[in-house]
Amino acid sequence: MLAEALPSFDPVAAALALRGEDGFLWLDSAAPGHPGSRYSYICLWPVERLRLEASAGAARDLRAWRARFRAERLIPGAPFQGGVAGYLSYDFAPAFMGRFKSRHTPVDTPALEFGFYDTVIAFNHAAQIATIYSAGLKTGDTAADETLAKEKISRLKAKLAETAPPAPPPEKLAWTAENSATAYKVSVFRIRDYIRDGDIYQANVAALWTAPPLNRDAAFAQYLSGRARSPAPFSAFGVFEGRTIASFSPERLISADGEGCVKAEPIKGTIRREEDETKDAAARAALLASDKDRAENVMIVDLLRNDISRVCTSPSVSVSSLCRLETFANLHHLVSTVEGQLAPGEDGVSLLEAVFPGGSITGAPKLRAMEIIDALEPAARGVFCGSIGWIGHDGAMDFSILIRTVEALPEVTRLWAGAGITLLSDPEAEYDEISLKAERIMGDTRGGVATS
Repeated sequence: MLAEALPSFDPVAAALALRGEDGFLWLDSAAPGHPGSRYSYICLWPVERLRLEASAGAARDLRAWRARFRAERLIPGAPFQGGVAGYLSYDFAPAFMGRFKSRHTPVDTPALEFGFYDTVIAFNHAAQIATIYSAGLKTGDTAADETLAKEKISRLKAKLAETAPPAPPPEKLAWTAENSATAYKVSVFRIRDYIRDGDIYQANVAALWTAPPLNRDAAFAQYLSGRARSPAPFSAFGVFEGRTIASFSPERLISADGEGCVKAEPIKGTIRREEDETKDAAARAALLASDKDRAENVMIVDLLRNDISRVCTSPSVSVSSLCRLETFANLHHLVSTVEGQLAPGEDGVSLLEAVFPGGSITGAPKLRAMEIIDALEPAARGVFCGSIGWIGHDGAMDFSILIRTVEALPEVTRLWAGAGITLLSDPEAEYDEISLKAERIMGDTRGGVATS
């Protein structure tokens, strides 16, 4: 493994220069000061790709594919210096939860796509240092090659030195709501009925907005525009087979370090920020005092403790923080932290299998909540509520939940927004919450929003 520091620290300039490169993936910690925003990564030129559908044996296939690549991580250095990076769509859920069957036709692109990235740029936001890492791998089953690593680093530096064409201005997108306000509120009433009947404790139901298709450059322009409006610690932009992902996610799904220390940080509980400080302080206090939001968060924490316990040693699973308030660009959230230690013989793939899809965007109990969501929502979720992230050479990993995410498909651009529904949920308030989330991503680029 070789590492070389770059003379300047500017993730946006680097992304502009490299956005046309093969396999471009920017894992972008774009929220200054957030504890999840220490590192960003730009990955490119994957030496191999893995694309899977949601079938039995997919976890085995992913683990076997990843095991073919061998490289050492430099210490000290960035947590991710190359390895597996990519996404799992929500449509991949049946691969990990065989009993779940969706009534919807999946989006016609791979349900999972990972690249094995030998060469990455790591941006250390705390130290304001950018470093290129390369192991010099040609394919799986080949040894690291120092000469090849030097060639890749030189090639990347040359690309960064070229004058990059500016991103085009973001298009004004005409968004159409695929759920009417009335239809969404009816879904909230129906979930409350399921809760009264004892089927579930809560479920996260979402609404869908669509817009005309975007090409790669147009999607990147939308991403830069949204990034400026809604900086988030787990943002990402990636170009994959048949879809481009632009995500402004505030939420981590799961992470683990190279020693197997696991951390999940579910978000449940939301309130709008106010420009006036007195009103904003009142909003924060109201969220912290909300029985509904606290109950929602605690239920998901219990679900995650159960999920993580499947692959962690029992004594190690604990809740280190419960219902703390975190502030983002336009919203306040309640966030908790669940931690554990991977059991012997378990790995990052085991951990993904145990927690995916995230409890905060499904509900509790998870399987029954997913069945009810599937019955109420108008289409397959695609990447929405899936996950994007990385597994490094040493087994460390970090994956976000793909919420507040624009999915650009060949025929349509899609944006979902959801809310956790409990017995105490008010349908009008829940629709206002999802509208707020969606409108923040649509932003000034909207050409208008039509309802269906």
